[in-house]
Amino acid sequence: MNTMIGIFKGFKKSKLVKPLTIFYFFIAFVEIIAELNQDSDVILLTKPLLMPVLIGVYGCSSKKNNQLFTFSLLAAWIANILFISNATPLIFAGVVFFLIYRLLVVSQVLRVTKFPGFLPMAIGCMPFLFLYLFIANLMHQAWRENFMLFIVHGCLLILFGGFCLGNYILKTNQANTCLLISTILITAAQFLIVIKFFYSSYPIFQPLMMVCFVSGQYMLFKYIVLEERKKRRYKSIYKKG
Repeated sequence: MNTMIGIFKGFKKSKLVKPLTIFYFFIAFVEIIAELNQDSDVILLTKPLLMPVLIGVYGCSSKKNNQLFTFSLLAAWIANILFISNATPLIFAGVVFFLIYRLLVVSQVLRVTKFPGFLPMAIGCMPFLFLYLFIANLMHQAWRENFMLFIVHGCLLILFGGFCLGNYILKTNQANTCLLISTILITAAQFLIVIKFFYSSYPIFQPLMMVCFVSGQYMLFKYIVLEERKKRRYKSIYKKG
């Protein structure tokens, strides 16, 4: 018994990061192929596993887990499950949870990333604004009853996208690059969900959405871990000084 306890005490959780990451992308690959083939049984098996595995990757990568980020992944997990259905009420519920996820992510980013300034942010908002107006023009008649939800979601998306792009313009580093790529991919996933809703006869939209979603979530995880490491370095330098 003492030998077993000694083994567990000596085990470093960081050793699980690589195998869990490989497992995450393996599940994602299987799920995307299942989406392409419209295999609902495999989708029901693999899709609910994605976010729990990514939470495991984060838990093993981080020395001090950020509960806000973990809660955001749980909200994304619920939204992801709801998006499995083609029923309109469940899709709208998924949109609500996706909005909660975005609010939690925005809150986390604003805590650790400096405001880039109004001009860089305004410039950064432009491409997201044009994309949003294009999608809004497609769907405003079909989603009349829930259009305010889309407006709120869109305003958040534009402002946050502008914030991330503005930061990237001012300071191009690894963390800001990961954050910008994540924002672009998750924005693309959101709009592909909308397009799928109106063009359900084209099966390619769902696999594309999952490619963007899975990759975007992983890049967001990389951003969070990089910022945590940067914070630990600053604390170490401060203590030495």
